[in-house]
Amino acid sequence: MIPDLQYLPLVIFGLSAIFSLINKKIAYLLIVTGSIIFGYLQFQPGNEITYFSLIVSIVWIIVGIYSLSYGESYGKWLPSLLSVTILGMFVILTANNYVLLIVGWEVMSIPSYLIIALNKRDSPAAFTFMVFSELSTIFLIAGILYAFSLSGFTTFAFASLHSAIPLILIGFGALIKMGMTPFLISEWLPIAHGSAPASASAIFSATMTVMGVYIIFRLVEISVGSPGLYYVGLIFLVIGGISIFFASIYAYISENMKMLGGFSTIENQAAILSAFGLFLISSDALLKQFVLVTIIIFTFSHSLSKTGLFLAVGNSSGEYFSQVRTKNNIFGRAGTMLSIISLSGLFPTIGGLAVWMLLESFFMQAFIGGYTGIVAIISGSIIAVSEGMVTGAMLKIFFFTNLFRRQVGNPEKLQSFVVFFVGLAVVALFALSVLIVPQLFLSGIPSVLVFKGLMIESRFGAGDFGLISPDYVILLISVFSLVAYAIFRGPETRIAPAWNGGSPVSPPYTSFAYSGNIKIMLKKILRTKTDTYGHNLSVVDVFWSSMIVVGINYRRACRLITRGFMNSSVGWYMVYMIVAFMVVLLISVLFF
Repeated sequence: MIPDLQYLPLVIFGLSAIFSLINKKIAYLLIVTGSIIFGYLQFQPGNEITYFSLIVSIVWIIVGIYSLSYGESYGKWLPSLLSVTILGMFVILTANNYVLLIVGWEVMSIPSYLIIALNKRDSPAAFTFMVFSELSTIFLIAGILYAFSLSGFTTFAFASLHSAIPLILIGFGALIKMGMTPFLISEWLPIAHGSAPASASAIFSATMTVMGVYIIFRLVEISVGSPGLYYVGLIFLVIGGISIFFASIYAYISENMKMLGGFSTIENQAAILSAFGLFLISSDALLKQFVLVTIIIFTFSHSLSKTGLFLAVGNSSGEYFSQVRTKNNIFGRAGTMLSIISLSGLFPTIGGLAVWMLLESFFMQAFIGGYTGIVAIISGSIIAVSEGMVTGAMLKIFFFTNLFRRQVGNPEKLQSFVVFFVGLAVVALFALSVLIVPQLFLSGIPSVLVFKGLMIESRFGAGDFGLISPDYVILLISVFSLVAYAIFRGPETRIAPAWNGGSPVSPPYTSFAYSGNIKIMLKKILRTKTDTYGHNLSVVDVFWSSMIVVGINYRRACRLITRGFMNSSVGWYMVYMIVAFMVVLLISVLFF
């Protein structure tokens, strides 16, 4: 990194926020320029922590270019607030102490709240976003203060920690931002991210959540050797396992495309959290290194693919599957399909490699055996099942935006080309992934034309556990596809008359019917409600409903205390002051 220029992107992002009031396109071009400089200055090959800067800068560039022809109906506030949001993330990624970290966290969150509030003026989504954002800030501040106390109240700099408590507190704050409050998933992220313009949704889901991953990554690095990390890893695995399972189910049954993307974001973040958990519980040094590479690859996959998904949704009109109308463009369809394949964890995309490496990591730990191996096989199995469910959810988007729905008009060419470019990027990144993976995990089998350095090995010892050659996979899929096309040509379609048990067939095939099987099979979990004729009507998010009940009861308790005790009574006020003084005194004696 060049020290003299490290703050140049900060200046450019600030100028973008100002120029947006004059010309929106200039503002977006400044975002693109600042992102290019930021990625170039920050990225250092071989330095794992700098990959996060590279990942988010790529997403900012893509969204900036896409926005040049998007969002004409939105005011000048959109590029301005997006610039400030990006500026906040810049501060987080370049912070060398906790104070700057929390400043960047707030600078990132406040304009995001305004974007949602201005886009959905009558919606509570913005307040929902702000409540959970500030809750995450509280956990961050608590963890930072504890880390500050560990330094002897001398410095806020990121220094080695000899306690796992800062990781737990700051990690929980990051988990809230990633859509995972402890032991459950929360609808707040799909609600908030789904209520923003498509370009902002891409920034939120593809980069804002990465800030949580980045913080955990950084805390894990400086907490190595602290007592209790094994139990922190178990907690991460439990939260990750529950979140990935339910997020995949809720994505499958979602009727709103943006909310489906939001649940998919939680699912991706839960997979990454599970990888962190495995890193903390594993005692094998080589496997731990492989897991860290897996986290980088998975973050790359999530950010790029999710950007492609939200930008593709931005090319459609209507957010609900029952309302969606897409614009006919072959480049847009191809790009959407490739991003969806990547989010489904399938080859030949970076998403396929990410899921393969994640499952390999868990199954290697299972192969090592012991109690930790049992934990690993259970977590790995949950992840595998959830990835299958996600494939169904992703295909739902493609079917109902490109096959089953009426296509209207032509989209902006620039937007379609950007979506297409993102689709190509997830394939290209898969082909070039050997440049990201350390030489330690690279090899080759020249006898089958897989030359040295073109094959990725998963291993925890001297021998390999699993093998994959990205270039070989792409070559095989391309050859077999071309051969199949040469022999069979295009698919033949046979249209069969619909039959509905003798009743008239009037409604088209709906997304509600698409996910009906899961609603019925998991009706005890989803609490599927049916009418007297047995028709599925709705499902209940038990986690979100429980949270609402807790919130209502908390408000009632506050009201009871306010009216019963804090009612301007001098007597109760004196009791409060004495109790508060004793509590502060007790905390000071015990912890400081």
